[in-house]
Amino acid sequence: MQDFNLTSQRRAELYQWFTALFAAPLSEEDIREFGGYDMHRFLDSLATLDPLTEPAEGFRRQAERVLALPDPHAGLLQQYGRLFGQPSLLDTSALAEPEDQALVLMSVLLQRHGTRLDDDDPLNACNQLEMMASLALAAAATDEDGARLALLDQQRELANNLLIGWLPPFEAACRERDEFGFYAAAAGLLQAMFSMDLHYLNNVAE
Repeated sequence: MQDFNLTSQRRAELYQWFTALFAAPLSEEDIREFGGYDMHRFLDSLATLDPLTEPAEGFRRQAERVLALPDPHAGLLQQYGRLFGQPSLLDTSALAEPEDQALVLMSVLLQRHGTRLDDDDPLNACNQLEMMASLALAAAATDEDGARLALLDQQRELANNLLIGWLPPFEAACRERDEFGFYAAAAGLLQAMFSMDLHYLNNVAE
């Protein structure tokens, strides 16, 4: 049980990190953290996992490129607007047709857990990423087997019927439209992490 709780907390941390990367333009303070010890240690930990080695190092290289810009904040803000302005790549309905049952579940979960974002749109990619984090944390916090299994089932349904549909075209679109490459690298790392997490949910977690 302790291993499950630690894994769930780690999974939640990753989903929350990606939510923060994509949900809003990064602040100057956020960008400065790319060069700090904590960020390098975080990326080092991801790079120890074979499926994440290349995308983690690719993201690190792009973060270093951002820091080398004359005005990192302005440069990254421009890229963010190109990708996530209007129309936004965060609108998952433009990337994949959602499964009705999973979309209903997502709407119910948003009402139950809330969101830190400005809207509660179940089709918003960041709301879905944050919900995966919320469910993982809730599963780690409960001592009831039935409740834990129900929370795992909800994560599986969202992952297998919502996220799996829009994430590949999201990554492809980021790579196509992101001339600089930072958000394309972040989307590639997200896709690699999600593939590992999907395997965990479908084959390991219980």
